[in-house]
Amino acid sequence: MPGIDTLLRGCVIVFCCALASLALANVRPAEDKLPKLRFLTETWPPMSYERHGNAEGYAVALVRALYRRVAATDSNPVIEVLPWARAMNIANQEPNVLLFATSINEQRRPEFDFVGPIAETRIQLYAREDDDFTPADLSQAVAAGNIALYRNSPAQMLLKSVPDEQLLISSFPQYSARQLLHKRVRYWCQADIAVQDVLRQLDQTPAAVRPVLELAHLRLYLAFSGGTAPERVEAWHKALLALQQNGEFDALYYEWFGVNPSLQPAEVLWRTP
Repeated sequence: MPGIDTLLRGCVIVFCCALASLALANVRPAEDKLPKLRFLTETWPPMSYERHGNAEGYAVALVRALYRRVAATDSNPVIEVLPWARAMNIANQEPNVLLFATSINEQRRPEFDFVGPIAETRIQLYAREDDDFTPADLSQAVAAGNIALYRNSPAQMLLKSVPDEQLLISSFPQYSARQLLHKRVRYWCQADIAVQDVLRQLDQTPAAVRPVLELAHLRLYLAFSGGTAPERVEAWHKALLALQQNGEFDALYYEWFGVNPSLQPAEVLWRTP
């Protein structure tokens, strides 16, 4: 028969395992017992894009790391890369959709629970490198010529006061950049983190354009559609906090952007009534 010491050690091990399981349960819900989460993003390199049929980019890598932590799995989720307008439409109609990466505005606050921030960017007007005029403000830029941008982007929200006839709206940022380079518009409105990759896809260098006016400094988030369980949202929040605390988040940010993040600790911004 086992001795008292052996029995005690066995009880201690069982007790510790039970505590660990309880702690784990408090950190993440049982993903296999929740409705399947759908992952949607857009073509917005280096944040997210598709290559050889696979989703890639900083936000994609971050979501995969968070998913492995939340779901306790070594597998990666299926991430769909869609036009932003279509992805937004799906997220507005279906529960259990994770849409990323997105800024926050008054229209989106009642529709999504936000976790983050996960990145930051500046929305700027860009001119061709041979255009030496620098507008002092948006009204001066509008007076100087038309502006290209892509549909449902943060830029479109910022330019809602501009007359429709002065906006050339495309489905992808590459189309908007091409309009500028071909001199069909005076300005291109785009988030700075995407400019270099968009130009690379058009066989252009960053020197082909120059920023002339900053319109906004935005923070970007993970957005969970209405109807997603609060415990699921909170589990992703805790996972993001854990990556920030162990240094994995900073390393990933530096890998993709070449700078250290200067972001506040992650929080949840719950949907407004």
